[in-house]
Amino acid sequence: MTMKKEILFSPGPTNVPAEILLAGAKRTIHHRTKEFSVMLEEATKGLGRAFDTKGDIFILTSSGTGGMETAVVNFLSRNDNVLVLNTGAFGRRWVNIVKAYGLVPDVLEYPWGESFKISDVEAKVKEKKYKAVLCQLGETSTGAVNDIKSLGDMVPKDTLLIVDAVSGLLTEGFHMDKWNVDVCVSGSQKGLMMPPGLAFIAVRKGLDDKIGKGDLPSFYFSLVHAKTYGEKGQTPWTPAINIIYQLNKALEMLEEEGLDNVITRHKNMAQIARKTVVEMGLELFSSAPSNGITAVKVPEGIDGSKLIEHICEKYGVRFANGQREYKGKIVRIAHMGYVTVPDILMALNCLWLGLKKFGFKIKPGAMLSALETAAALD
Repeated sequence: MTMKKEILFSPGPTNVPAEILLAGAKRTIHHRTKEFSVMLEEATKGLGRAFDTKGDIFILTSSGTGGMETAVVNFLSRNDNVLVLNTGAFGRRWVNIVKAYGLVPDVLEYPWGESFKISDVEAKVKEKKYKAVLCQLGETSTGAVNDIKSLGDMVPKDTLLIVDAVSGLLTEGFHMDKWNVDVCVSGSQKGLMMPPGLAFIAVRKGLDDKIGKGDLPSFYFSLVHAKTYGEKGQTPWTPAINIIYQLNKALEMLEEEGLDNVITRHKNMAQIARKTVVEMGLELFSSAPSNGITAVKVPEGIDGSKLIEHICEKYGVRFANGQREYKGKIVRIAHMGYVTVPDILMALNCLWLGLKKFGFKIKPGAMLSALETAAALD
C-alpha cells in the first residue's frame, strides 16, 4: 500500500497544527470551577483582540450557523424590517434563518462571485427604515470579499449591522469597532486553525440593552443566559471544554505570529494563488477575491468534481467543490488558517498536474510565475 497524507485546502474544516491538537488532549475539567473561569476569560480577551472590539464576546458550543441563528434570535423581532445582502450560499443562509423565525426579509441578491454594491444598499436604507442589515465579510461559497468598512460608514446608526465573519476573521483585515459593526459571528474551524465545534459572537459595547429584547424564541442560543453566566466566568450550558483549551493555544500561536502578520500571510498566499491560476489559463470566479479562498472556473469540457477527487486521491490535496448549482463548475482553493507559502505552492503544483491529466492545455511558465511571485513577497 502506498503511503498517503491528505492536506486540506478546503474552506473549513482546515488543517490543525499538532500543538493545537495536543492542547485538546489535556485533562477535562469541570466547567463550574475557578480553573475553567480563568480559561474562559483568557479566551474571551484573546477573541476580543481578534475581532478588534471592546464589546462582549460569547463562546458557543456550536457551528458557525448556530452563531448566525444566535445573532438573529437575540436582536430581532417578527415584525422587524430586515435587509439581507445575499452574495452566495451563506447570504442565502441568512435569508433562510430569518424566514424560519417568521420574518420576511428584503433581499438584495447578487450573482454568485460578485460582492454587494454599496450604492444599492444606500438606496434601500434611504427608502425604508431597517432594524438590521445582515451580510458576509467573506462569502465562503464563492471566495468573494465584501466591503464592510464602507458599509459600516453608510448604514444608519439606528440600524444594526450584523456580519458573518466565519471565513473572514483573521484572513481579512477586520476592525469591528472602527467599522461600526454591531454584531459579528465567527467560528473555530477556519482562520483560527482549529477543529470545528465553537462559534463566537461579538457584540458592540453599548448594545447590552438590546440583547434579548425581541420576541423571537430562544433557549440554548439565548445571550441573556450567556451574559448572566458570563458575568460569573461561566457558560450557561456544558461547553466544549477541550476545544476551548485548543482555542487558547490557537490564539497564543496567532498572537505570537502577530495578528497583522497573520493577515499579511493570507494576503500573500492569495496573491500567489490568483496570479498562478491566471497564468495557467484559468479564470477567477470572483470579481473581488478574498484572502482566504481562491475560486476558479473549471475549464470547458472538464468535470470539476472528478478533477477534485483525482487530485485528492493521487496527491493527497483536498480542494473544495462548488456548492449547489456550481458543483463541478468551480474549484475552491482555500489558503486559510494553518497554511504557509510553501504549502500553497505545492497545492498549485498539484492543480497543474491534475489539469494536465484531464487534458487542459496549460500556458508554459505558470509554476515559474508562482515561484517568482512568492520570491517577490518574501
